[in-house]
Amino acid sequence: MKASSIRCLDSQRVIAAGLVVVLLLAFVGLPEAFAQTSGIGAYEDVSVDEAYNMIKKAQTGIVVLDVRNQSEYNLGHLYGAVLIPVYELEERISELQEYVNDPIIVYCKAGSRSHVACEILVSHGFTKVYNMLGGITAWMNAGYPIYTTFHHATVNIVNEEILLQIEPMPPISPGECPSCESEFIFVNLTVLEQEEDHMAMLLVYEFNRTRIEATITTTKVWSYAELTDEYHRTATFMKTEIAVEDEYWQFYSLSYSVQREEYVLTVYTRLQPLNPEIFETSFTEMNYAPTGEPEVVSMEFVELNSSVTLSQLYAVLGKVAKEIGKVYEKSGDETLAQLAQNYYTMEEEAKYLSKLVEKRLQKYDLEILESSVILMDHPQTCFWVLWWKVCIDWCDVLCGVLGTICGAGCESACCIAAPPLCPYCFLICSVACNLGEAACYLWCVEQFNCVIQWLTR
Repeated sequence: MKASSIRCLDSQRVIAAGLVVVLLLAFVGLPEAFAQTSGIGAYEDVSVDEAYNMIKKAQTGIVVLDVRNQSEYNLGHLYGAVLIPVYELEERISELQEYVNDPIIVYCKAGSRSHVACEILVSHGFTKVYNMLGGITAWMNAGYPIYTTFHHATVNIVNEEILLQIEPMPPISPGECPSCESEFIFVNLTVLEQEEDHMAMLLVYEFNRTRIEATITTTKVWSYAELTDEYHRTATFMKTEIAVEDEYWQFYSLSYSVQREEYVLTVYTRLQPLNPEIFETSFTEMNYAPTGEPEVVSMEFVELNSSVTLSQLYAVLGKVAKEIGKVYEKSGDETLAQLAQNYYTMEEEAKYLSKLVEKRLQKYDLEILESSVILMDHPQTCFWVLWWKVCIDWCDVLCGVLGTICGAGCESACCIAAPPLCPYCFLICSVACNLGEAACYLWCVEQFNCVIQWLTR
């Protein structure tokens, strides 16, 4: 009797275990749309192709919900998307209550946050919830359009023909700005010589309790000014030489500014020479700062995969600005379309600067092996008004004094930031440069991402 009971119990255990296995297999085997259920009802997974067709077919009566963070949303989102970060969705659910029975397509960067958001919506009684698999990353990879004012452009020159490819910037995830534990102490800056076109300074600082002296010499090589009742146009070409103990290096910089009643446009190019006949690298920042407060901020990152002369560089930038203007004009969005004219203005000024260099600065109209550029439409960068000159000069000096390994990365981190951010950027980055670490460049790239998030928050 006892043995029989034991066998019966074992059988029940086997049957129970078998049922659990069967249920688990059945559950795993179910489509993900039905397996991922929470509360009452369920949500359905859809591909980006299915989501695109749903949006295009419906046009109205469908909600597209972005559950990423504000900075990610600002860099680019689906047209007409409503932003409610996933961590705010529970407390803001009432904002969507009128759509409780309407189709809602939810997306994030890659799909994980949208899954959580879909469960929240379903638990609150929403009946037609769709999770877009792969998020905005998959959407962009499929070639579908997004609302964005941030682009990445690559330029190739083949047989004197400019081949240009413009793509939206890939989505980024917010991160924390890195910190540096090294000790940097500014001691003193003394002017040794000062003339109209020449200045020599002695910079004294302490790094990790080691006293360091650097001699910085700046010389104005060329200048240009055109002043009328309608505009003020100026240009300056500078040579900077830096000596620290037994080390010596130099770089050149071209500053260009146009001030009109409607806008202020500035261009800054830093040139690192390889030898007297060739520039190894250049980094250029062109900023259009409209009078008044714009509705959006735009930023375009441009890489040239072909060598160009200095005047050709600006001619290429003119073409890039024109094509980006067309992208905004054809977007179908009224706000973006307003940006187009600003980029057409950049085009005209870039062409003007190209001709100016070709005619007036022939000695330095040399070949540049590698060039990178940032085009901006934003009034609050350190380019604007007096901050532009202050920030650029200090970034140049400190990046140069404390090591050239940063290259364009350091300058973009320092000089695109708004003034309150500049001291933090260039001091910390210069410390890393002084250490001579290859990690400096990576640090600067990370810092630059922080600056982008700051500008777009």
